[in-house]
Amino acid sequence: MRIVPENLVRHELTGLATHIVESSDPTLACRSGIILGETKEMIRLDTKNGEISIPKGVCVFDITLPDGAVVRVAGSVLQGRPEDRIKKRLNRSW
Repeated sequence: MRIVPENLVRHELTGLATHIVESSDPTLACRSGIILGETKEMIRLDTKNGEISIPKGVCVFDITLPDGAVVRVAGSVLQGRPEDRIKKRLNRSW
């Protein structure tokens, strides 16, 4: 299945580019990189300054899809194990 904005949270995020547009932790805002992997609560990013771990729940991400479209997603929507997200009902209020 092709990744589109409507089904992004049901896909693997590894390999996608992302930019943190908001965070309750000011040291995380404006960071960007390629998603290396994720756990229930964290996203690992490969940035120009090395690998960092970002807590999902305190950030809002702009994620660039393979077709170049950019989707803004609240990290709280991404919380949970990646394999469990596909079981969640999609909520378009993110």
